[in-house]
Amino acid sequence: MTKTIYLMRHGETLFNTQKRVQGWSDSPLTEKGKAQAQAVGQYFQDQGIVFTSAYSSTQERATDTLQLVTDAPYKQLKGLKEMNFGVFEAREEALLPKHRPGARSFEDLLVPYGGEDIRAVGERVREAVLSVVETDSADPILMVSHGAAIWGLIQVLDISFPPGVFLGNCAICQLVYEEGGLRLIRLIDSAHDFTVYTIESGDKI
Repeated sequence: MTKTIYLMRHGETLFNTQKRVQGWSDSPLTEKGKAQAQAVGQYFQDQGIVFTSAYSSTQERATDTLQLVTDAPYKQLKGLKEMNFGVFEAREEALLPKHRPGARSFEDLLVPYGGEDIRAVGERVREAVLSVVETDSADPILMVSHGAAIWGLIQVLDISFPPGVFLGNCAICQLVYEEGGLRLIRLIDSAHDFTVYTIESGDKI
């Protein structure tokens, strides 16, 4: 069995504009964030991609994004929630601890502050995605999650992004489920005219 999953980040929020940590806390989509989500919906329509089933994080910013992207029925999943940043929740991003030399993420740096290990976050996102594709007959499936949560999944899948490419608001990861596992094949950068990157080669297509 092979299935396609479009796992995307939510649109821009108030905290994003204020450079505040969101994590398990929440803030509303900005007007720009709403427009970003609507643009993704139009992109899927233009590509002939139709969803009959969708899933979002239990957090408002993800659910609101999903509702602007598709009219498909959806369910909320706690497994798609953002990473818990502990005492840094709703605080300025500048207060966060710095990555260790050579690291691509916070790793376990937030654990002493009541937060989560990003690989543990990635594992719960992976388990949430797998639980859906193994029980939902729909194909393709849309899922809306969060930046650090998706980045955690990227770490667990041991994927390298092209240099200078990041998970901006409403970035879309196209995943393929086959033989019981997940493979990321494309990153769709909605913030830059929906530029598509093949992840294995790092090339635009």
